Amino acid sequence: MRPGAAHRANGTLCRSRCHSVRCFVIALTLSGLLTAGQAWAVDTSQVQVRYDGVRMDIHLDVLLAAPESGVERVIHDYDRLGLVFPLVVDSGLLEDFGDGVQRVRADMEGCVLIFCRRLRHVLDVGRAPGSGAWSSAQSVPGDSDVRAGHLSWRTVAVAEDQTRLMLSGWVEPDVWVPPIIGPMAVRRAVERHFRDAMPRLERAARESAN
Repeated sequence: MRPGAAHRANGTLCRSRCHSVRCFVIALTLSGLLTAGQAWAVDTSQVQVRYDGVRMDIHLDVLLAAPESGVERVIHDYDRLGLVFPLVVDSGLLEDFGDGVQRVRADMEGCVLIFCRRLRHVLDVGRAPGSGAWSSAQSVPGDSDVRAGHLSWRTVAVAEDQTRLMLSGWVEPDVWVPPIIGPMAVRRAVERHFRDAMPRLERAARESAN
């Protein structure tokens, strides 16, 4: 092969290899973007937590890509709350009072910076029947590491495989927080906990419905 032809052949080969590398990189990038989109399919922008050092207010309004029956089943699976809520290390049903009212325990453990604490929250849950009805939970201070608290939530079937979850409530944790940490760090940690829980709830609800 003449030198000129060899040079052109090498140039063509290099361009072909570079094109293949670029295609491979682009494919990996697109794959990563698609995977990230799937992992964070739930819009958690409407998950909001406020904390002034005494009272914590929690509000969320999210659209889950899962049937309402699955969402309801997972929310009220008290023995496996840790599958959805990362801070829950143990949970379960304590007592069934009838008429849709049950006493539920959730033991939570988490860290903010170097401050770690385990907290027990016992609630009397009133489950309302029917789509769109508001269920509620009242804290039981005598059995909990909270002074008081109340939560209300409901699920609404937007489509066959879409459910809107709305929750609003407040709680007063009976926990000492070192001044060096402060309410802002606690608020951010709890808000991140709820944001992380929503994709897990969506995934568990889809699996539960199958």
